[in-house]
Amino acid sequence: MKRILMLIMALFFIVPALFAGARSTIRIRLSDGSPLMVSINGRDFKKIGRTVTIGDIPGKRQYLQVYRYRMYADGKGGKAELAYSGNIKIEKGGTYDCIVDLRTQKLRMKEVASLQPIANTPPFNPNLSQPLDQTENQTDNQVQNENTDNDTPLELPVTQEVNPGLSSLKKSMESVDADSKKLAIALAYTNKNTFNSQDVSNIASWIFFDDNRLKFVKQAYAKVSDKSNFAIVANVFTLDDSKKDFNSFLNQQ
Repeated sequence: MKRILMLIMALFFIVPALFAGARSTIRIRLSDGSPLMVSINGRDFKKIGRTVTIGDIPGKRQYLQVYRYRMYADGKGGKAELAYSGNIKIEKGGTYDCIVDLRTQKLRMKEVASLQPIANTPPFNPNLSQPLDQTENQTDNQVQNENTDNDTPLELPVTQEVNPGLSSLKKSMESVDADSKKLAIALAYTNKNTFNSQDVSNIASWIFFDDNRLKFVKQAYAKVSDKSNFAIVANVFTLDDSKKDFNSFLNQQ
């Protein structure tokens, strides 16, 4: 009898732990870095930030709604506009970095080993009169987002006036959904053309994820006419690790 009781007690503790380990995490942001709100399966996560991270999600199909948040001039509330809605499929225990393309209203979703800090992303304060804590770390299906006591404009990758000769390339890259396809189009263009460092920065900005941006700029380096200015391309990367990788590559040239 004691063995049976011990077995039941063991199962009581082990089974929930197994299910907890199967939960997933997603981080969502908008392509222009503006504030957003998120709803999953009809549940509104009443948090606002330039990135919103949601943890402890079961691995299955989820109905996701992402809203772009526009704060009122007086700082008292704001307006939420639907930027994306649709079903997403996540695997048990997976971690995902997601970007909503505001131009096409499509979600770019990538599974990652871990969520790295996003560089040059000042936190967002939805109520300037009441500064919020700098960070809020919550679990059990709660949202994490970064807050501060000011609403500093977001520093996005530098994208200056686009060379008219790149307009057809830009349209081709925008016509495909998968980031890998955007990269393939950019690399194919690289094999047949030469350009300057600012052109490389602009083209890289049309690719959503840093690892693919790195692949592109490393191959593009050989075709750049002003290699002495190539350091400006670092501004296109989101993650600090990506910038370090880029700088390491540049120092070896």
